[in-house]
Amino acid sequence: MALPTADGSAFAVPSSFADNEDFHAEWASAKMANKQHLAQDIQRVTGVRIDPNSLFDIQVKRIHECKRQLLNILGATCRYKKLKEMSPEKRKNTTPRTIMIGGKAFATYTNAKRIVKLVNDVGVVVDNDPEVNDFLKVIFVPNYNVSVTEVLIPGSELSQNISTAGMEAK
Repeated sequence: MALPTADGSAFAVPSSFADNEDFHAEWASAKMANKQHLAQDIQRVTGVRIDPNSLFDIQVKRIHECKRQLLNILGATCRYKKLKEMSPEKRKNTTPRTIMIGGKAFATYTNAKRIVKLVNDVGVVVDNDPEVNDFLKVIFVPNYNVSVTEVLIPGSELSQNISTAGMEAK
């Protein structure tokens, strides 16, 4: 099996790991421990309780329009609307998701502040909706820094990198 790399080449995964059940169990155990640690940190910092069994979907980077956090939060509101429209039976067949958005913004950048406020506001609406709050959480991770990253990245399963083309390094 080969995994793509950033430069388009492929990284070969040793085939001995593909069918190694002990390796898979150890990997799953380490991932769950990291997710539990992250869930505890999120609850301690934000007061929001998240399920470590949900899919942890993160986007952490400088808050800016070109980084498209707004697109991500609009996607979260669309997911919320779809969950609201589902029957309770159908909702039970969805994968619960915890969306975490974090980053720093320049103090004078008004639109970045508005994006942060929107993420927080959507999080409050979702968290206070008993119909869907077991299936979706939206959290703004405050005080984003290297220490926070060291907990977020190992606990995440999906990292959103949806920057505007040509703006990735800015």
